[in-house]
Amino acid sequence: MPVLTGIDVLGIQRYVFASNRLRDVLAASWMVRHVTEQTTLCQINPHPQSTLLAAGGNAILEFANLVEAKQWTARYTRRLLEEAPGLEVALVHLEYAPGKLAAALKALAIRLARAKLQRRPHAPQLGLGVTAACSITGQPATTLDRKEGAPLSLQIQRLRDNQVQQEALARWDQFLQDLVLQHASCWTPQFPQDLDRMGRTFGETSLVGVVHVDGNGVGQAITAWLERCIDEELDDDTVREQYEEWSDAIDKLGRSVLQAIVQRVADCVVAKKDSSGQGRPKLCGTPPKLGFPLCEFSDPQTPHSVFLPLRPILLGGDDLTLVCDGRIALDLAATALREFETPSIPHLGEGGKELKLTACAGVALVRAHAPFYRSYQLAESLCTSAKRTRRKQNQELGTETGGWLDWHLGPARPGEAIHELRDREYQNQNGCLTMRPYPLRAIVGRGESWEWFDQQLLGPGLQGAARQGFRGMPVWVESRNRIKRLGTLVVEGGGAVARQLAAWRTIEKGISLPGGLPDSGFPTEKTPLLDAVELLDVHMRLEPGAETDRNPPA
Repeated sequence: MPVLTGIDVLGIQRYVFASNRLRDVLAASWMVRHVTEQTTLCQINPHPQSTLLAAGGNAILEFANLVEAKQWTARYTRRLLEEAPGLEVALVHLEYAPGKLAAALKALAIRLARAKLQRRPHAPQLGLGVTAACSITGQPATTLDRKEGAPLSLQIQRLRDNQVQQEALARWDQFLQDLVLQHASCWTPQFPQDLDRMGRTFGETSLVGVVHVDGNGVGQAITAWLERCIDEELDDDTVREQYEEWSDAIDKLGRSVLQAIVQRVADCVVAKKDSSGQGRPKLCGTPPKLGFPLCEFSDPQTPHSVFLPLRPILLGGDDLTLVCDGRIALDLAATALREFETPSIPHLGEGGKELKLTACAGVALVRAHAPFYRSYQLAESLCTSAKRTRRKQNQELGTETGGWLDWHLGPARPGEAIHELRDREYQNQNGCLTMRPYPLRAIVGRGESWEWFDQQLLGPGLQGAARQGFRGMPVWVESRNRIKRLGTLVVEGGGAVARQLAAWRTIEKGISLPGGLPDSGFPTEKTPLLDAVELLDVHMRLEPGAETDRNPPA
């Protein structure tokens, strides 16, 4: 009987973010992809008959019989121990009768989930006779770092292997190929290998943005598709064909989202040069004062190279994680949400139609060199918070509300949930001092969306639009103390804000809150004022074409 073999990599985030060094993180991310990509899986004898899925730390293979499946598994797990120490997988086999592939795929998912819950914890006897612990993971050290002399475990030693490092960096070069052709006369793009090359402004408080984007309802759509295949009694070839089609479509969607993010950043790079032909390219946006020069990359083979202020970390289907300069993190997250809505996924929609996918995003704005793992956990929790709010709104309105965006500025306490953090920092007897998360666009019953917040409340509006918002209206631009005062008064409630506006109007008529907000600043029991004050000097909107002297001749 044919056999399905399911593989699920465990503890991906813990493995990837075990080190706070960006190169180690990139190598670990590549390793997760490497051990589940099709070329790696098909190199092992006996070869699988077909590969239904091989992406994002998951794989589903087909074998002719159980004997071949177990022989392949023995060789695969041995290779895993040798090439990726510290990385664990859950692996199950399932025999199925010909013509029952759809039912087998559903049963395989259940068996794989049960195996993950019931597995015995991995607790090897490491460290016997070892007197030093790894300076990064705490595991028994097996060698010393060549440059620093610090003790390293076998896991970190493997990730710092020259070949692994080169493969990890080359993995993302495909997203720069089009940019090299577009801007070759002015500058050549590179992804940074160090957080200090991300575009930080030295001498000022520099923030790094950890952006996590995840598609909405993909798991439920796949489950519904499997149920439909079973009910309609589709033959194995049709199931296999549809599975590969929607799987490839999701994979292409993830790549197109990342490509759109990279393209948006590149479109806002201005090659500033003086009369002598010197000068550093600069990333420009709104407001202009938040623009910053890009770090240059010295390489005789690639002249005029600059580091783009972002670095992709994880990409698997509808799941994307990247780090970037904190000033552009929210704009890139919104770009990803808009790009998710563009294509359609075949077969996963209602009745077998195409599925219009949406996504949610979480953005953690943290200090540079903050612990990677905790920063990622915060971004993932924020994404989950956005998904939870979206589901609630969808149920209340009975319609799809699209993508949602949530963020937090600063660290969170270890183990603290997002709702606990919000209750502690943004909730008092006068109301809720934040409206996060925000829908990408206005929905029924709520006009306070991210687009409204970005263009009308913060402002100024898009290029050519009227000057509006705290950063566009002269009455607010010329008196930043007023904006800071609002941030203090909003804690005391809407009455205090309204009284202060009335007092200002006795001196200067026409003062009103931007974005159509009432004088209290509370359109509901929540207010967006504190959100705006926090992002006033942190968030920059990328606007391609905002500079007239973009990309002059070299």
